[in-house]
Amino acid sequence: MTTMTATRKARPTAQAGGATDLAELVHYTPEQVSENGWLPFSPRTLRDKASSRTFPHSTAGGRISFTLRHIREIAAMFEVRPERERRASR
Repeated sequence: MTTMTATRKARPTAQAGGATDLAELVHYTPEQVSENGWLPFSPRTLRDKASSRTFPHSTAGGRISFTLRHIREIAAMFEVRPERERRASR
């Protein structure tokens, strides 16, 4: 009779091009994002938009938080490109 040893499941790894700096891994509260002026939204608006899944966010620890990547993605959602660039991409 042989015994089987348990195999350890591989942990998920970060995607290629992921965080290279520890600052990329820090989670910020909606209050911190608003107080630092990183986005022009109140903490209440950030929470509401995150809860409605309009804004990317994390719920690690059971609370809404934002990483620098999320903040950049939200900022990019409101960019307006010059008309010349928009025509060239069509």
